[in-house]
Amino acid sequence: MVGVLGCDGGGHAGPTPPRPSEGSGRHINEIQAVAHASGTAAATYGVDRPHPLSEVEQAILTAIERGHRGQRGGDLTHDPALSAMVHDLALASPSRFDMPPTLLDALLAWHGVPDPEPAVVVVELQGSDHGCDRAAKPDCQEALDALVDEVLETLGPGRWRVGVGVSAVDGGAKTRMMVAIVERAIELRPIPVTVAAGGRIELRGKLLGKRVKPRIERVDPKGHWARLAAVVGTDGSIDAVVQCDAGDGAYQIEVLADGALGPEVVANFRVFCGVHPPSEIRYGYERLGAKVTDADVVRGNFDLLNAEREARGLSMLAWDDRAAAVAKGHSDDMAANGFVGHTSPTTGDAPTRFKRAGISGAVVRENVARGYGPKGIHESLMNSPGHRANLLADDVTHVGIGVVFGEPESTAADAPRPVFLTQNFYAKLGADTPARPGTALRDRVDEQRKAEGQAGVAWVAALNKIAQRRADGAAGIGPGISDDELQAQVFGVGLQSLEQHQVTAGSFADLLSLELWTQLPATAKVGVGVAQPGAGKGLVMVLLVGK
Repeated sequence: MVGVLGCDGGGHAGPTPPRPSEGSGRHINEIQAVAHASGTAAATYGVDRPHPLSEVEQAILTAIERGHRGQRGGDLTHDPALSAMVHDLALASPSRFDMPPTLLDALLAWHGVPDPEPAVVVVELQGSDHGCDRAAKPDCQEALDALVDEVLETLGPGRWRVGVGVSAVDGGAKTRMMVAIVERAIELRPIPVTVAAGGRIELRGKLLGKRVKPRIERVDPKGHWARLAAVVGTDGSIDAVVQCDAGDGAYQIEVLADGALGPEVVANFRVFCGVHPPSEIRYGYERLGAKVTDADVVRGNFDLLNAEREARGLSMLAWDDRAAAVAKGHSDDMAANGFVGHTSPTTGDAPTRFKRAGISGAVVRENVARGYGPKGIHESLMNSPGHRANLLADDVTHVGIGVVFGEPESTAADAPRPVFLTQNFYAKLGADTPARPGTALRDRVDEQRKAEGQAGVAWVAALNKIAQRRADGAAGIGPGISDDELQAQVFGVGLQSLEQHQVTAGSFADLLSLELWTQLPATAKVGVGVAQPGAGKGLVMVLLVGK
């Protein structure tokens, strides 16, 4: 989610949450594993392919369909590809509580499921001699009922897709029953999973429900993010072409839309250009000990974020206590009210929360997530083009991360605590301002014009001084210069006419992006001054253009 914010005010967001320096990696263990996808890779997204269910899987599906019809809460459709995916997930998951994003995303691609990560409901029985992995026997009924009841509690209005997988795991020590459910938020025309090197795909679809403003984002095999051009209809339809123009490899494609909780991912899938989907999946997962604190998760997530930025030559983000307090409050709201989204019924969206806390920012960005550890959440966000763009944005300077643990997901001794995490990124007003902004601006403008094949600007030292005094006065940090004085001094320089532009900006980068720099005539005599009212404030620029 990206918002523009330029307000200032007082107030506080609540108690200061823990800083990264207060946490560590203690009691967080990362384990590496390998899984293998079954069968052959899907050829197309959006086309059901055969996947027969076992007797017990069919019994679970039938009970879910019967119960959902009784609820009259929306449409429910069995998705064979989702069942194939969740069957592999049941076999490969490290435990009933671990759904590592890397594993889940790879299996979704292998089986041709274009939806974002589904919710997964799991029930386990000890042993496999009872045969509940193969047949719906009376001894299995209690477990089946518990699984179905939890699925029905999760379903609501909307168009739902469901997949069922049951398998004996850990060498027969356990029987794991899984149901994956996802709300279908867009109807997509079939999309190939693999295309030839240098190929292309056509992405066409229409939003479902009360969702609006579809848009497409892509991360190419080199890690570069881009918003793709698309034809968008007033009926929620979208039509675009995705090119394999960055070499061979996996292209992560995401379709977003605005829904009841703000921006949401309605589709997220990979297209393999010139390569095949890997059947061997290497992934890691985390184990959080009982003594892990929110500070530990904050530290891990903050370090991963900045390591990702540093590896790409991006500036590392500074920690901000006030942004962290806003993030913590939103995470607490999500945990308490059982949702994951940007827009809260009680606090509004991120810019509104920032404004209420009295935080001024030229740009505000937000990521929200629910997971089980700092690295798993980080990987999930990096696998989503929109969230990845926020993590790697070059228009922000500070970040605050807020973490809240939810209640354990069952009464089992090893049941994990879900982690609700919010990242709030923003650019402090004027934070990118160099020591001598007027001089730096003139140098950068000349560089930009030269790169575009234009002549440099005819800067006039006397005009620069006049413009700086005007800017200082407008910013309230100097005596300024009156209109009469301005006229007298301009004519004293030998000018016959003058245009004056005064611009207020949130950042130095905003000044550089002004179109007027490319519109200055080569014959004009120009002066510029830049002033900053104070730390954390915006910038005032005065530009004088004379003949």
